Amino acid sequence: MSNQIDDRDDDLSTNVVEPDENEWKRLIDDMKYVRALEYVLQNAPVRAKDPDKKKKAASMALSTMMKIKTSEISDAVNSIPVPLRDTLMKYVYKGFENPKDYSSSALLTWHEKVLAATGLGSIVRVLTDRRTV
Repeated sequence: MSNQIDDRDDDLSTNVVEPDENEWKRLIDDMKYVRALEYVLQNAPVRAKDPDKKKKAASMALSTMMKIKTSEISDAVNSIPVPLRDTLMKYVYKGFENPKDYSSSALLTWHEKVLAATGLGSIVRVLTDRRTV
């Protein structure tokens, strides 16, 4: 058995999804922020190589997160399906990369609530996953 990384499952020319901006905007316009966030998480371009696709999706996710009131973050995190919570944590860390663009205090609150819902395992999975957002 080899310790080499097998990239066959990351055939980046197929199965690349990304959130549709029009659908996202419709949800935002309807003030369905949690649903909009879930939509972006479900369609996160984790297999994409194009940095513009990743940047666009990150912007959608993070701007949606900033629209959700601090008092509603816990409920929002708990309403997001468990398999998507690691992707949510990836976007929290992505937001920390640009502290001028997004509120660090809001991101810290998101981090706290996602961590409370998922446990330390989420941080380990996010930091070791090769599929980035």
